[in-house]
Amino acid sequence: MRILAMASILLITACSTAEAGHSQNNGTCDDDKLHYENMTVNGKRSDAPLYDKSQTLYSLALKSNSVWQCENLVEEALRMIRKTDGEYPTE
Repeated sequence: MRILAMASILLITACSTAEAGHSQNNGTCDDDKLHYENMTVNGKRSDAPLYDKSQTLYSLALKSNSVWQCENLVEEALRMIRKTDGEYPTE
């Protein structure tokens, strides 16, 4: 019984501290790209006012030779299509 309780506590702790989405500054832009693609697949988030600008920044990120620049461009592209308090950013 104690083992089951300990396992449950460990699982709850692991789930509550996990980051949703992607991590930055990890030396690769792959997870950032995957996160963006998951957020925009099948036209999701296409109703965001800054969707077209977001797509442009994402295209620039794909062409970037710098991981740091790629991560920053993708993060900005994500910011443009991420809802905050139920609203999309408008600038």
